[in-house]
Amino acid sequence: MTQTPDLKTVQNTYARDGVVLLKQVLSQDWLIKLRQAVDDEVAKGDRYFAYKNMRENPGVFQDYCLSSDIGQRVAEVANSPWTSLIYDQIFAKEPGTKTQTGWHTDQPYWPVSGPIMTMWIALDPVDPDNGALEFVRGSHAWGAKYRPFKTDQLGGFLHYLEVDNPDYIDMPDFEMNRADYDIFHYPKMKPGDALAFDGMIVHSAMGNRTSTRRRRGYAIRFAVDGATYEPRDTVTEWLHDNSLRPGAPFAGGRFPVIYRAS
Repeated sequence: MTQTPDLKTVQNTYARDGVVLLKQVLSQDWLIKLRQAVDDEVAKGDRYFAYKNMRENPGVFQDYCLSSDIGQRVAEVANSPWTSLIYDQIFAKEPGTKTQTGWHTDQPYWPVSGPIMTMWIALDPVDPDNGALEFVRGSHAWGAKYRPFKTDQLGGFLHYLEVDNPDYIDMPDFEMNRADYDIFHYPKMKPGDALAFDGMIVHSAMGNRTSTRRRRGYAIRFAVDGATYEPRDTVTEWLHDNSLRPGAPFAGGRFPVIYRAS
């Protein structure tokens, strides 16, 4: 029997690699509810990246974000005394969706500086055939700020954003030069497992090459101790909050603190 790693091992893995696999963060009840809620959203037929910020409206997504133990789990992995909620997002790769999600980092798309974490929760079995996530191990610690970019309907690269911003550099061609980097993925995720990963880690997602198997992922973005509010009009305006001043701790207003250590 495989033992669940102790918290210190989880924290060390996250700090070193920028990502760690957490087993069974969902109860069966939450798994059933979230699957149905995701299906209801996807039935709207929007583009791949359009299903986001559902947690701002009453319903299953809001209930899970605010009343489950997910905030505490984030704080534990990040070794943070508090966790605030940024937003949530659905990533549903249906059978036959062969487009690879382009290599990217998350943080340039959000009005935040400092440590943030995504909890990417599998609602179906996930493996390389139906869209496993890939990571460049340790890339969160490189100090590189890669330019955000616009994608097509299925998540493929279209063109760069913020092309005149000297703070960012273009993304290297990780796919063409895979042998030069420590690229890895977790071979299997069960429904209810989660990937906790840093906002600065370079990652991608394989296409869904199957003809029958869905790959529904529910991602929730969090800020932890040290994160500050840094709005940028060109990319992040959809998450702006005028009640926060630039440089203030990323907590409050639209971004409630959902866990604080006693």
